[in-house]
Amino acid sequence: MVLFVSMVWRRILRKRWVLGVVFGFSLVYFLTNTFKQEERTVRDRTLLQTREQDHNIQWKVQFNLGNSSHTSTQCRNSVQGKLFITDDMGYVCERKELLANGCCNVNVPSTRLFSCESCLPNGCCSRYEFCVSCCLQPNKNLFLAVEDHFELCLAKCRTSSQSVQHENTYRNPIAKHCYGENPPELLPI
Repeated sequence: MVLFVSMVWRRILRKRWVLGVVFGFSLVYFLTNTFKQEERTVRDRTLLQTREQDHNIQWKVQFNLGNSSHTSTQCRNSVQGKLFITDDMGYVCERKELLANGCCNVNVPSTRLFSCESCLPNGCCSRYEFCVSCCLQPNKNLFLAVEDHFELCLAKCRTSSQSVQHENTYRNPIAKHCYGENPPELLPI
């Protein structure tokens, strides 16, 4: 009996109309899945565009000077100072006076705006945080086309190539954080 069924099955599969039906079902299956995938892609794209229109990303936060004690304002700061911190509005404060939002507390008398304490006239400072604060002064903005003045000052004061000689010693080991255009003078060793 099994042999008979096997033989009939082979004869049916050899008929062209059976192969045509199998091919037709395969084609319909392929086209249906392709169109469903296209519909999902269009729906996802539409959903993304709708979300983008509803949710505008604020890439750059605007700050007003003097409002750093307001809790909704967030500040970036120089982070690493052991004693002092500089926020991105140019305030220098003692680390203990840093608010939870990252801003210096402007209501404390020791907090100073654009402080050049420990800085020489050539733009080199003995303390990193004062270098950043002094560099942030609007009248000392040497690079007017820069989008993020705070990041520029952080980098300049940390890694200025003008403050070193022979790539391994400071030109002035006391005032080694420089943001200015002129390198510090060489001190005798």
